[in-house]
Amino acid sequence: MTRKILPLSVQTHTIAMQWHSRLADRARHAWDDRADESGIDEAVTKMIWLAVGIGVALAATTFFTGIFETARATVPDPVAP
Repeated sequence: MTRKILPLSVQTHTIAMQWHSRLADRARHAWDDRADESGIDEAVTKMIWLAVGIGVALAATTFFTGIFETARATVPDPVAP
């Protein structure tokens, strides 16, 4: 590497490692927060997330079924030669 590119590479690497360190610290903090069970009831939040997941699954199924039906309607019926 040339003398001009090397300092730029070192600075880029240093910045990337600092960013990675901060991201790891935030992830560790979020994991510790999630593990803390003092607060709202777990059963209620799980039921809410289950309801949200079911709603998203139903919406996705409806969307993709509509796309499939539209595509199937555009395919012509086979004709005997």
